[in-house]
Amino acid sequence: MSARDLILDTARSFISTHGRLPSLDALAGDAGVSKGGLMHHFASRSALVSALITAAVDATDRELRDAATRGEVVDTWLRLSAQPEVDGTPLSTLAIIALGAHDDLGDAVQQILDATRQWEALIADEVGDPTRARIIRMVGDGMLLQSLLSPTPLSALSTRELLAALK
Repeated sequence: MSARDLILDTARSFISTHGRLPSLDALAGDAGVSKGGLMHHFASRSALVSALITAAVDATDRELRDAATRGEVVDTWLRLSAQPEVDGTPLSTLAIIALGAHDDLGDAVQQILDATRQWEALIADEVGDPTRARIIRMVGDGMLLQSLLSPTPLSALSTRELLAALK
């Protein structure tokens, strides 16, 4: 694993554990790299946030595009949104960063908004109705927030029932 990937993985793990982005000093220490080594890959906190958002958007995009080939975009969107485990879930990473790092977001907000529009378009292609697609996307947004804030995540059964009602 490259030092850059190690730093990103360490940042995602910290976000998962602590619900926020670490300081650059803490991140360098946790990743086992010098602060100079961290700064070589990420010149600022904003650059780190941007890289985390890009990685999360790319991972979610890959999953949804793969799901589109199987006709399972809605199911995949809702599954990703209700994921009870924060660690490794790209949508959870996006949400935590967006909720907790306002000063660091800069242009990354536009990247999240653009990606969300693309994902909603994939849902619309599957369900054949842009209004239903928006509702499904927004339900997924709510499920994601629930999974981040609630000690009791949605069960697989309740997610399946919701999916059946939305389709």
